[in-house]
Amino acid sequence: MPGFFAKLFGKAKLSSPMPSNGLPQLRSGSKRGSGRREPPTELDWSSAEYIPLPPSPPTWEVDGRREFHREHNDPVAAPVLQAGLRSQHAKVVKLASTLSPEQRRGQAGEVVAKAYSKLIIQRMKAGQLAAAAKQCHEMFELVPENVKDVDRRRFNKIVAELDASGKKHEFVRVDIEASAAPPLFTVSNGAPWTLQGEQKLRREERPDVSFDVIAADAQGFWLLDRAGSSAEQSQVAGVLRRVDRFGAPLGEAMLWHDVYRTGTSVAGSSLAIMDSSGTLHVYDAKLKHIVESDLSKDPRVVDHFQTIETNYWGAFKSQVRAVDVSPSGDRYLFTLADEAWCCSTSGHAAWGVVTPLQDGWKRVVSRSERFGVRQDVEEALQLFGLTLPVEPSEIKQRYRKLALAHHPDRNAGNPAATEKMKALNQAFQVLTGVDPASLVFEDSDVTYFARTAPDHVIEVQGFRLEITVSGGTPQDWVYAASFSADGGAYLATYSGKVILVASDGKPKVVYDIGTCPLEIVSTERYTYFRTPTRLYVIEDYRKLAACIDIFKQGRLLVSPSGFGLLTGKHLQWFTQAGAKIGELTARDPIRSIHASTAGAIILTRQHQVEVIGLVI
Repeated sequence: MPGFFAKLFGKAKLSSPMPSNGLPQLRSGSKRGSGRREPPTELDWSSAEYIPLPPSPPTWEVDGRREFHREHNDPVAAPVLQAGLRSQHAKVVKLASTLSPEQRRGQAGEVVAKAYSKLIIQRMKAGQLAAAAKQCHEMFELVPENVKDVDRRRFNKIVAELDASGKKHEFVRVDIEASAAPPLFTVSNGAPWTLQGEQKLRREERPDVSFDVIAADAQGFWLLDRAGSSAEQSQVAGVLRRVDRFGAPLGEAMLWHDVYRTGTSVAGSSLAIMDSSGTLHVYDAKLKHIVESDLSKDPRVVDHFQTIETNYWGAFKSQVRAVDVSPSGDRYLFTLADEAWCCSTSGHAAWGVVTPLQDGWKRVVSRSERFGVRQDVEEALQLFGLTLPVEPSEIKQRYRKLALAHHPDRNAGNPAATEKMKALNQAFQVLTGVDPASLVFEDSDVTYFARTAPDHVIEVQGFRLEITVSGGTPQDWVYAASFSADGGAYLATYSGKVILVASDGKPKVVYDIGTCPLEIVSTERYTYFRTPTRLYVIEDYRKLAACIDIFKQGRLLVSPSGFGLLTGKHLQWFTQAGAKIGELTARDPIRSIHASTAGAIILTRQHQVEVIGLVI
């Protein structure tokens, strides 16, 4: 069926639509003919080695969500959970006796214990000590697994107050084990480490909590103060600090831009940062600003939005899922939807690739069918004083005439002129699909996506019924990307494929893990894929050395000698191949880690210890 605009203009060609994200348009004199000036190459991994890996389970399979839904759908537990959500504590207590022993040990039991605690406190404040003590006993009997020391101490306090008031009662205080202060640092049994030199830090020795470790490489650590609170100048957006592996400061730089995405290579010593405006910054090991490139104005990006018709969401920054800098520091990498581009520091593209479309889709290069809202078009024509049929040149001429008459600069003091100009601009876009500021009518074709096969085929009594669900996602976006140690790159797609490409952009290996990794780190021999639930250790690009379940086990820290998983108070350390060496637990959150001559120094906010034998 011909598109509405084809009916509107007959054989006249329309310009390509203005992208919804407001990216700048190419001006006159930059005609592209029938395609992009520098199109990406479609990744053809048919000749690459395919390595299927154990799939990474989705988060909801390991975070207790199934148990959560099961309880919320249970006819007995559901009313308890719903009453707890509404803070109806008396109702929760009333329904608690209907729960089975198993349900009292689950989420419903936690809700019951919380309700009892709230009611007991209310009774104490009201002076109803006997009733409060009775509810304590009920709580201890119904949900013993959810009773805490604070609940026992509260009960003993109630009994003491009853004794002091001289009231008769039958309650007996419960025993509470004296809780000794936990040690500042402990190591797991069997870990080949010893703790030495545990000490409290002087104020000037304490780590600055304004900084977080955002990356580590062979030479040291990158620390970032995202809020700029450590800087003396209020207008500073952030502070970037560089320290060596022993924690000695190497330099510091004030950032006049925010930090939205970062990327660095363990094998190199440079850092890539993209700010929220879409500008890429690259810093070398000496904190010298060596690249500043506005990716939203990159010609490859502009061409992408001018020649591809698709439904993008969010701001431009959300479409660039990853940035990185090569180990040698002479190239940078950025992704754009289903594309990835590798460029020299001067901006010249070394290669650009695009992932294959999802099954059931194809790319079509032609004048795609566009459908408009007839009422919008009719209102726009009426505002311009035009009627069908109409030529694009007539719209252009009429817009210029009306814009000249109603421009706010020519109508100073007339607030209605600004609104009139906005209406003219909106009407112009409805009729042409281009930015009124450019007034460019280009003859380029547009790439759009079409279905190649129905989603479902049903045959009933000799009749064939084909069902195609409208919508869907034709593209497989590149959600993570990182340079490899040898100068190639890893590109990870939303569907869970990780493609290793050579330095010229040609695919070498395809890994299939079923889930897009959150992080990809490459050393000379080992590569690490971290998903929300698993960590894959790949040896020599092809061998699966380890597959570790890591749900809620911390962020990844990779060093030349091994890697760690760090949560707030817990550090696990592994060999490069993924064999676990040991664990360290701190009483307070770990703020900093750096090497020492005999091992590693672990620092919390006020204390530090040397871990002899922990080589980082």
